[in-house]
Amino acid sequence: MIRRIQRGVIDASLKAARLPLDTAAKLFGGEKTRIDVDRADAEVRDVAGRVLLDGDLREDARLRRVAAQAKERKRNVRQTEVKREERIEKDAKRERLEALDRKAEALDRKADAATARNEAQRLRRAAAEAKAERKERAKQV
Repeated sequence: MIRRIQRGVIDASLKAARLPLDTAAKLFGGEKTRIDVDRADAEVRDVAGRVLLDGDLREDARLRRVAAQAKERKRNVRQTEVKREERIEKDAKRERLEALDRKAEALDRKADAATARNEAQRLRRAAAEAKAERKERAKQV
């Protein structure tokens, strides 16, 4: 009975002490900070359990520590997935840019070829006109 009362007092005290920490972590710290608060809570419960020789309180602390570790693993997996998705997206963008560069180079080559064809046709016409002019002058002489 006394242990239950002690446990209740400790639990209520820790919940009251956590409230500003949880609020600050939620507003400013992010998930890692909230996990750190959970770990600190578990440690305080474990120390209190040792001091009071309360096995139930120590077991509660162990379970809270395990829960914090699970949250940390979940967070790490999520971060890894986000990084992987960012890398995939970056690679896809790079591949799209490379494809666009290849297409632009092909269009440049095509434009250069068209320019060369036009220039060749112009030179052929100019040569034909010069030849016709020479023939015309030769007939007049």
